[in-house]
Amino acid sequence: MRRSRIFILLAIILLLGAAAAYFLLKPPIPGSEGEATPVPVDVVFVAIAAQDISRGARIPEDGVIMSRMNANLVVETMISGPDEEGIRSRIVDRIARQDIARGVPITEAMLTETSGDLLAGGSNAALAIPAGYTAIAIPMDRLSGVAYAMQDGDVVDVLISLLLVDIDPDFQTILPNQTTPLTASGGTAEFPAPNITGGVTGVEVSEAVNIPPLPFGKVETDEVTGQPFHIIPQEQQRPRAVSQRLVEAAIVLHVGTFQLEGELAGEIIPVPEGGVGAPAPDSQAQAPTVKPPDIITLIVTPQEALALNWALKVGADLTFTLRAPNDTEVTETTSVTLQYLLDTYEITIPTKLPYGMEPRLEKLIIPELPNDKPTAPPQQ
Repeated sequence: MRRSRIFILLAIILLLGAAAAYFLLKPPIPGSEGEATPVPVDVVFVAIAAQDISRGARIPEDGVIMSRMNANLVVETMISGPDEEGIRSRIVDRIARQDIARGVPITEAMLTETSGDLLAGGSNAALAIPAGYTAIAIPMDRLSGVAYAMQDGDVVDVLISLLLVDIDPDFQTILPNQTTPLTASGGTAEFPAPNITGGVTGVEVSEAVNIPPLPFGKVETDEVTGQPFHIIPQEQQRPRAVSQRLVEAAIVLHVGTFQLEGELAGEIIPVPEGGVGAPAPDSQAQAPTVKPPDIITLIVTPQEALALNWALKVGADLTFTLRAPNDTEVTETTSVTLQYLLDTYEITIPTKLPYGMEPRLEKLIIPELPNDKPTAPPQQ
């Protein structure tokens, strides 16, 4: 008897413990005391593009769908409201000011009533230009364009070569200046006029003496006879060439001319006489002629664009050099002149010898490349 009572007491204790654990671990009932009641959120309709709509096209009836959205998530520019039909009436049959992609919420700024009030989408090329940079087009040929090896996205340097001459700072003309004998009033003519470089007070040009203008020279004394000579130049001043890198690590936006809007890619193949099915006049089909590019567009800084524009306008020679795609090293360069080549590469100045080559060589012989020779026109 005593053992059975003990088992009954243990069973009652276990039941009470399980009941206590259930009430302690039981999740709170919604709406019970101590918990805030959630505030109901308003739901509105938002207009969504149901298809891709081109710029300038009218919005069709099936081009708009309604999507439910919490009012607190709706942006002010979206066309929304509680009335679905009222929203459709604000959109349908209006004109899209820009391209509207499918699934994009429609805003008032995307729509217009007149076809002339359209937003230009801009060019795809402008999307590839980083902020703070600009694009400029530069002429090129096979030699300056790395033998047409450059492609869109390449990194190039731009080299510049100039010819410099000495000029008179006042006249802004190439030296030497020309001189004319002057006759003092009541005196005799003196030539070359000593210490006369401009206007002279009390001196007038003689009209009686018909002497053509002569180049301004210099006086040197013969070492043997001691006789002074007035030396004038035999030819015009020779320009001095200099080359330097103008732009470093410019990105090639495009090689060649951009395709115009509405222009078909590639060459247009003419239809043979007799229609599409007519045989070609020649036994062999003519391969389409590929024109090499003659212009390149670079992405540069605004200051570099100004420098390139100046170089183009003055007729400087521009050459492009191709860089490795991941080359970010910044290097310093030195302007290259004749003196730089002689000193840096230890080029020896030829000695004046009592013999020479025959025939006489006055300029370097440049090899002619077969592709550079103009092709003869086909004979009729």
